[in-house]
Amino acid sequence: MDASHQASPLIHAFIDHLRIDKGSSKHTLLAYQRDLKQFETHFAKPLNNAQENDIQSFLKKLKADEQKSTSVSRKVSALKQFYKFLMREELIKEDPTLFIETPGKTQRLPKALSPEAMSELLKAADRGVAYESKLKAVLNLRDQAMLYLLYATGVRVSELITIEVSKCDIEASRVRVLGKRSKERIIPFAPLAGEILYRYVREARPLLQPDSEILFLGERGQPLTRQAFWKILRKLAALAGIQGSLHPHMLRHTFATDLLRSGMNLRSLQMLLGHADLQTTEIYTHVAPEKLKEVMDQYHPRGGGSQKKPVKD
Repeated sequence: MDASHQASPLIHAFIDHLRIDKGSSKHTLLAYQRDLKQFETHFAKPLNNAQENDIQSFLKKLKADEQKSTSVSRKVSALKQFYKFLMREELIKEDPTLFIETPGKTQRLPKALSPEAMSELLKAADRGVAYESKLKAVLNLRDQAMLYLLYATGVRVSELITIEVSKCDIEASRVRVLGKRSKERIIPFAPLAGEILYRYVREARPLLQPDSEILFLGERGQPLTRQAFWKILRKLAALAGIQGSLHPHMLRHTFATDLLRSGMNLRSLQMLLGHADLQTTEIYTHVAPEKLKEVMDQYHPRGGGSQKKPVKD
């Protein structure tokens, strides 16, 4: 990308995150890259030193230059996502864009697969990809185990590819993952995922690199990268006939949305997802509003539900 060669390492890391984890389009990546480089040029200091007044100064300049509102909105969005990323990676202590409003911007809801599409994706993993390798069966069992575990736990891809063999207790159906800010959490998983994982650990994993601590490995025994997993996911999506962009984070969104629709409370979902703030989890209430309606009907005294009965005198 032409605009990236002079950008700071922080911008490079953020763009890689958007490309690999979020599956952002080339158009979006180029636009965000230019926007962040423009702010970097204006600020003329390390980006992780920016304060709110520096952001405001940049926006005033854009207004003075009579930039289009849509262009300003995109630049603010780029900055907000960039500094949110730096916060998650613990590269800054405070978000300078926290109280900056995006002009005319509506909240973007996470995209999730439909139950039918998720089912087809799992079936594709069951069938396997046509690898041109002597280890075809091994790689397909690995892919199947990864996909089932990802959907069963909702872990981030960065967490999935760093799970250690010793941290996966198949007998107890739970896995210990290292999340953001180096916080560990234990996540249970369904028996079906456990059965597939057991087969992978017993039959396939020893043929890759028995001495490695990492659970999921590449064909040459190396730890998988996020980009490598993304390529695997795209192959499975094509095999499943899923149209449009499918990025790894959509599986996490699908996990969360499906659990909320099935009745899980937000606090439990927050713990499973490893969100530090409940507000981050609350966005899924907008994705599955029908569940909130069902709960309201059930528990509100005028909701018509049967959970609460009127008290007789």
